[in-house]
Amino acid sequence: MSFKDIAGHDSEIGLLKGAISLGRVAHAFLFAGPDGIGKKKTAIALAKALNCDGYSDDSCGICDDCARMEAATHANLVTVWPIDAALDKGGERDDVDGLIRIDQVREVLNAVRFKVEKGRRVVIVESAERFMPQAANAFLKTLEEPPEGSIIILLTSRVSALLPTILSRCQRINFRPLVADTLAGIISSRFGSAQSDARTIARLSGGSLSRAAALISEGADERRKEIGAKLSALKYNDLTSAMKMAEDLSKRDDLGEVLELMKGWYRDAIVVAEGAPEMAVNSDMIDGLKGRREGFDRLWRGFSAIEAARRDIMPPRNANTKLAMEVMMLGIIN
Repeated sequence: MSFKDIAGHDSEIGLLKGAISLGRVAHAFLFAGPDGIGKKKTAIALAKALNCDGYSDDSCGICDDCARMEAATHANLVTVWPIDAALDKGGERDDVDGLIRIDQVREVLNAVRFKVEKGRRVVIVESAERFMPQAANAFLKTLEEPPEGSIIILLTSRVSALLPTILSRCQRINFRPLVADTLAGIISSRFGSAQSDARTIARLSGGSLSRAAALISEGADERRKEIGAKLSALKYNDLTSAMKMAEDLSKRDDLGEVLELMKGWYRDAIVVAEGAPEMAVNSDMIDGLKGRREGFDRLWRGFSAIEAARRDIMPPRNANTKLAMEVMMLGIIN
């Protein structure tokens, strides 16, 4: 992964290239922005650039250092990520509930204490907001007195969760979500999606390539279309259809995601009803959305009923799922 392979972040990459050319690369960076938009790829591209024998505005991609960086086997590349320390998981990587622990920080400190013979050592910390307090304090000392020849890059989607003392010691670079047209082009070329579908998925993903990939590979886009078709066909005061839909929903393992899809559909129905169809995320469902002519108040009640049901079935409330779905559907059709 080189700078040229990263789409949609020309400004951010320009800052890094400028720092390299001037010999003013910061000892610590904070790459901040939503998940799945290219922060880690940029961090690896920076590590390659700083260790490439043939660097000239970008890493060459063919030297031995570039090859080992790409394979994540280079001695100058150290990566830290959240883990689950539960015995049954054996301390494996955990991108959902894991934490960065003191033992991991000690391993990093041990790795960076040796002098760098060539290039620059780069430490990449993924999901830096998940430092345990003791680990964060230990890592802070490294930021205060960075080892010679080493650069630390913290990646985070939640800047507010980091200690102010850590923030103050890093050069922050904000990564914005990928522009919809840019992301649609990536989706179309990588997944073979039709351009119209790629554009819809790009808008649904909020500018995140990883979210877009999940929408495609995990069948979320098919679920979105299924839910949209059911809501488009739903008639007001049709109690039989509403209770059947409530029962079906209550049996779904993916209910949380489905409720978010339903909220998105109602959000789009509202903006279409208010005369702004170009703002609809589910643009491929525009005909069904235009068919809802009941006005803002009624559509908003539907949206609110879905959000209330979502909150009710989640901790700490943990309401009866079937009952919550029935109440929700009554709110939607009345």
